[in-house]
Amino acid sequence: MENADASTIGGWFAGRLPDGWFAGAPEVTLEGDQIVVVGSLAEVELGAGVSDAAKAAAAQGRISRFREYTRRERIWIAREAEALFKKNVTWGARSGATKLTFTAGGSGGGEGEKTAEGASVKIGRRRGWGRRFGGPRSGDTPRFF
Repeated sequence: MENADASTIGGWFAGRLPDGWFAGAPEVTLEGDQIVVVGSLAEVELGAGVSDAAKAAAAQGRISRFREYTRRERIWIAREAEALFKKNVTWGARSGATKLTFTAGGSGGGEGEKTAEGASVKIGRRRGWGRRFGGPRSGDTPRFF
C-alpha cells in the first residue's frame, strides 16, 4: 500500500481511529512524504458575550487535552500507518476557528510541533545531560552510596 492515494489512506484512518475521537471522519491529506491527519473536536461552549480571545484560548485548551489524552494511541496508529504507507504521520486537531498540527509524540518522524501560523517548534532532548549533572559516564564503574 506504499503508493496509496489520499482517499485510500483517509479510509484506513477513518476505520482505524477509535470512535469518538473526532466529530466525523478526519481530514487526511498528503504533503510530500507525510500524511497529515486533522480531526474536528467539539467546540467549547462558553456562553454568550465571550471574547474571541477567550474562545481561542478555550479551543487551544481543548486541543491540548485531546493531544495529551490520545498520545499513546496516536503513536501506535502512526507507527502502523508509517509501516503500511511508508510515510510519516503528522496529527492535528481543529476546534472552532483554531487548528493546530503536531507530531505523533514519539514516532520520531516529525519535525516538531506546528502552530496555527505554520511555524515549527523543534522540541528535543539535550545531549550530555548525564555528564553535566553527575550521571554515569562511559567507562565509569557504578558508585553505591
